[in-house]
Amino acid sequence: MSLSTPQQVMDRLEQIDADLATRMNTLESAARNWFTAKRTKEHDRAVAFISAQGTVAERSAIADRDTAQSGVQEEAEYEAIKAVVRTLEARASIGQSILRAQGRAS
Repeated sequence: MSLSTPQQVMDRLEQIDADLATRMNTLESAARNWFTAKRTKEHDRAVAFISAQGTVAERSAIADRDTAQSGVQEEAEYEAIKAVVRTLEARASIGQSILRAQGRAS
């Protein structure tokens, strides 16, 4: 998409705004799921640590091993959506800068 006129830039900014509005709901849901899974993982790790035998380092390693895969999907989804939202925000910022520059050039 060309951004050579202010109208084209404004159209693109409107598209980005609509995309961000949609993704924000998804991001909020993913964040809630990840933070819930994170608390569960922390609890499970504490239980595994207390249940393990050996030195503190051994018990810690056992607890880490036993809970390493907990919450992986939730974290991945949250981080992926967060990255997309950051990219859209950067594009919006660039679009606003282009629009300002076009306004000064007129």
